[in-house]
Amino acid sequence: MISRRLLLTFAAGTLSLLAADSSLLRLIPQDSAFLAGIHANQIRDSRFGQFLLDQLKSEEASMDQFISATGFDPRRDLSELIVASNDVHGRGKGNALVAARGRFDMGRISQFTRTHGANITTVQGVEVLTGRGEHNSEGWLAILDSTTAVAGNAETVRSAIDRYKRNAPAAIDAKTAARISDLSGRYDAWMISTSLGRLADDFRDPQVGGAMRANLMQAMQSVQGGVRFGASIEVMLEASMRSEKDATAMVDVVRFLAGMMQLQGDKDKKAAEMMSLIDKLELNASGTEFRMSMRIPEDMIERLVKPASRKGPVI
Repeated sequence: MISRRLLLTFAAGTLSLLAADSSLLRLIPQDSAFLAGIHANQIRDSRFGQFLLDQLKSEEASMDQFISATGFDPRRDLSELIVASNDVHGRGKGNALVAARGRFDMGRISQFTRTHGANITTVQGVEVLTGRGEHNSEGWLAILDSTTAVAGNAETVRSAIDRYKRNAPAAIDAKTAARISDLSGRYDAWMISTSLGRLADDFRDPQVGGAMRANLMQAMQSVQGGVRFGASIEVMLEASMRSEKDATAMVDVVRFLAGMMQLQGDKDKKAAEMMSLIDKLELNASGTEFRMSMRIPEDMIERLVKPASRKGPVI
């Protein structure tokens, strides 16, 4: 009989294989207020991932030249992606970094970009594609090695190269790192935000009532979420609120919004089916923590995503 300890050891080891790549986390800036990641290989291997790939088959011809020239097929060679930003208001004025794990042919990609007019500079021995323009500081791309690439503006890419060269430990705080490890181990896609400035500013519907107008969204201290693909697609969002009262109020507000959406969801069949998802929404508050989640049948998502088939001639 297999011992319980052996089973637990195996489970823990498997979970660690699924968690966010620590070598990518080392490249993330310390001041990141928003982080998100995907396990591209896990999504690709899921039923929904295969469905999405089928929908993209019509675009294969346009990708063939790029794949042939660079040796990089994002549908096959990308395994993990992490996005980080210090943009505390979400208005595109901060610094963002994209760090990717995959298979990269540095020589072929460099040659391809050169022939298409990209400028190339060298930072600490690493070739960086800097885009067109002598003083272009946006859209930098660096392939650090055959499995690691980073993209962002000049500042974030230079900093990532420096951390890579020094083999520096992760700069993000231990609490955030632990949350990333937990979320990325349980979900195929995940996100963490410690600043909700834009969401709070933009989410002001006069029909919502006093709670939202009184900046209930500002009561969120942090938000995290995840999506896991399978026979049912699991979606989760959690928020740490300022107080227990705020957490309970958030449940009430979301229920109110869901009810409003259902009342307006009978205009067409697809909209009605989308609104039926609200019935699957689970809401609860525990102390200062607000949580909402739902499980959506995978075939329902396919129907919602798939373009409506045309019947008869288009006039």
